[in-house]
Amino acid sequence: MLKRCSKLAVTVSKYIFRKINTRWKVNLSFIIIITTSISALGYISFNMILNAMVSHAREESEMLISQIAKNIEVMLTSLDDIAKDILADGEFKELVKNHDNLIDFHKRAESERIIEGILKNRVRTRADIADLAVVTNRGEYITSSEVKQRAGDDALSYYAIRMFKYSNKDSMWLDTYKSEVISTTTYTDNLLVISNIRSTKDADNINEGILLLNIRESYLYSIVSEIALPDNGQLFIIGRDGNYVMNIQDRNRNGKVDYSKYDLYLKEILEFRNGSLIKEIDGEDYIIVCSTIDEINGTELGWTVFGMTSIDLVTKGIKDARENLFFVGILCTAVALLISIVITNIYSFDSERKFNERHAILMERERLASLGELIGGIAHNFRTPISSIEQGLEDLRELADKYDRAIDDRVAEKEHHAIAAKMKEHVEKIKPFCSYISNVISAVKGQAVKLNDSTNENFTVGELLRRVKILMEHEFRHYNCELSVELNVSEEISIKGEINNLVQVMNNLIYNAIESYSGHGGKIDLLLNEKDRELEIVVRDYGCGIPEDVKSKLFKQMITTKGKKGTGVGVYMSYSTIKGKFRGTMTIDSKEGEGTSVYVNIPL
Repeated sequence: MLKRCSKLAVTVSKYIFRKINTRWKVNLSFIIIITTSISALGYISFNMILNAMVSHAREESEMLISQIAKNIEVMLTSLDDIAKDILADGEFKELVKNHDNLIDFHKRAESERIIEGILKNRVRTRADIADLAVVTNRGEYITSSEVKQRAGDDALSYYAIRMFKYSNKDSMWLDTYKSEVISTTTYTDNLLVISNIRSTKDADNINEGILLLNIRESYLYSIVSEIALPDNGQLFIIGRDGNYVMNIQDRNRNGKVDYSKYDLYLKEILEFRNGSLIKEIDGEDYIIVCSTIDEINGTELGWTVFGMTSIDLVTKGIKDARENLFFVGILCTAVALLISIVITNIYSFDSERKFNERHAILMERERLASLGELIGGIAHNFRTPISSIEQGLEDLRELADKYDRAIDDRVAEKEHHAIAAKMKEHVEKIKPFCSYISNVISAVKGQAVKLNDSTNENFTVGELLRRVKILMEHEFRHYNCELSVELNVSEEISIKGEINNLVQVMNNLIYNAIESYSGHGGKIDLLLNEKDRELEIVVRDYGCGIPEDVKSKLFKQMITTKGKKGTGVGVYMSYSTIKGKFRGTMTIDSKEGEGTSVYVNIPL
């Protein structure tokens, strides 16, 4: 009897240990399969998000670079108009024509003073112009500058004049160069100028001299250096010959054609001219966006404004999140494996202890019954999370199929983001069930990286106004609208947040105000006040107004008054940006046929 009991005990013991060993292997396999599946799905999802971020960055940069190019074109056009207006003055052209023919010293001096007076009147208050000069056919340099030509100098030998005569054109733009003319360089910071050159011709089309308008390179620098591209991008302007008209990062290279290994990509940009491309430079991928200004008032210019942004900077946040998620997955697998080993060892020790304490068949059956009840309980508790994980994975598969079908140029970007958001939502739903099985997520819960946290950077009201004016100047000119700014606060008041976010909101609101006039032009008021420790920004127009049925839906859904030309995204995203990134409020007061006022309040 005792021998039979011993054999039975040994048989039962082997059976129990086989079951424990099998369960340990099943648990381990289950953990590995789930972790691997979630990691693979997460990796694919993050890659799709990365591609969407790069695409969005390209579109945003294209809009900004195009706007910058338009503003530069407006600035150069206004300067070119000065030269054209002077040459349109018949009296001035007659003075230049007769000057070389004057033999009497006193008459020549008087003629020179009259010409100087005309030039000075044109540029007296212009901070952007170094000097305005006439070069006669005899090589005299008559300038608006107080510093005169050095004795013995032949103005016809100056670099700008030689290049103009060599071009055999009636007018030209000369890209950034170092001037050797003392009357010009006296009024520059670094001897660098950009020249607008035109010939003065009489009624018989005979050249009577040259009009030279020298623009300070430092003025162009002061304008473009204040523009910040998204994601720390760099801004450049290159001429048609590949020289740097403006290299903000290294002004010593302005005006020099000296391609280094790093700058060979400039040749490709000159051929590309407009649009965007992804280019590898020194082993790093960059988004390069360019916009070319071909001419100013019919005179060839050939400047290409381009920005370059590191893709690594654009995608850094999401890549960090992906790496963190991968690390958490490995950690969960390791901890789950450790817990499985510990639990299995506990079961093994408990079974062996009970077996040694009870040598009787009755006690052995009781032990087996208890062990069976325990295993049954664990299996029951695991059933619900496993089913939920399977359902979540099935939902993710369906979303992936839906996303695959949605890859089409006609599908709106917001739909892509919506699908991606649902996929992330299902991933987040699966995580707690994996946590329940492995008993480790409680240690890492809440550690998910928040990708949309606002920055802690500050900017001033003055910086905001300057940025908005630069970016919207072309729109005001194009649509014949007038912007009236009423500043009732100090320009030095600091606003917490990312300046590009608020600039985008302001541009959206002002552009909507312009659109309200339906292309007929009108007045737009921009008011800035301080009320109860809040900055109040008001954008007001006197255009068509907003219908009541549309006004009631604003901020709740994307709705537009522009028909097929509008999407409603602008106002909706502006409201979300003010509320989410600046913790502010945005309200609209509008009456159809009388105009609209948008109120933005931001805590200071």
